Amino acid sequence: MHRNYPLSLAYLTVFGCPPIEHVQAAAAAGYDAAGLRLIAPHGLELAHPIVGDKALIRQIKTVAADLGVSFLDGEVFTLLPHTDVEAWLPVIETAAEFGMPIMQIASEDPENARAADNLGRIADAAARHGIKMAIEFMRWRSAATIEGAAELARASGRGNVGILLDTLHLSRSGGSPASVATLADLVLYLQLCDAPAVQPATDGDCIAEARGARLLPGEGDLWLKELMAELPRDIWISVETPHASVAGLSFPAKAQRGMDATRRFLDSLAT
Repeated sequence: MHRNYPLSLAYLTVFGCPPIEHVQAAAAAGYDAAGLRLIAPHGLELAHPIVGDKALIRQIKTVAADLGVSFLDGEVFTLLPHTDVEAWLPVIETAAEFGMPIMQIASEDPENARAADNLGRIADAAARHGIKMAIEFMRWRSAATIEGAAELARASGRGNVGILLDTLHLSRSGGSPASVATLADLVLYLQLCDAPAVQPATDGDCIAEARGARLLPGEGDLWLKELMAELPRDIWISVETPHASVAGLSFPAKAQRGMDATRRFLDSLAT
């Protein structure tokens, strides 16, 4: 925790890191929690499967308990036209084993009513374990903007559905702190990074930036200070700062890099 903000190490910051090493890197850098990828985004492979591996789950939990690290979020469900919610139940159960309060979900279903129905059904399963569903909007997804994510959340009709606010995706989808001001009650947590003011030319460029060209907080041109003023002073922050230029660093060094910059940024809010 820094200046009352609890901090979590996002999966992408240490992309490719095995889960036990992820927890160890989070602890070494002073994070309160870690986020694990439990299910791969649509179209991608899962580098380190966790769901169903009872021995690995026990090992991860033991290491986390010994080091004082909790788990914030699990990645990431994708709503599709052919979504099978029943197939997701083991993922929810694994998230519950880790005590995760949040599971991420994105939508690539162009039919909002169907997406909302499937979202509602997985949210019901999550609610039985005290888990909330956080919709991550991205400009290349069906839920592309914060307004679209809010519409989908409300259409689900479930009280445990809200929004994951990613600063990069807010910018690249045309949003701003003013967009957040009227929807802040739906924001469950924040993924923090910075970026240049210039928008990527294509969705492909935007995807590449999101996965490997995020700037550290305070290094770019986003309105991060103005955004923080619209959010609770104790909101969970997931530090998501992957950048291809630091690919050669160790996982602990990548985690520390993100933590150091985040602390500097949070300190700057008080000046």
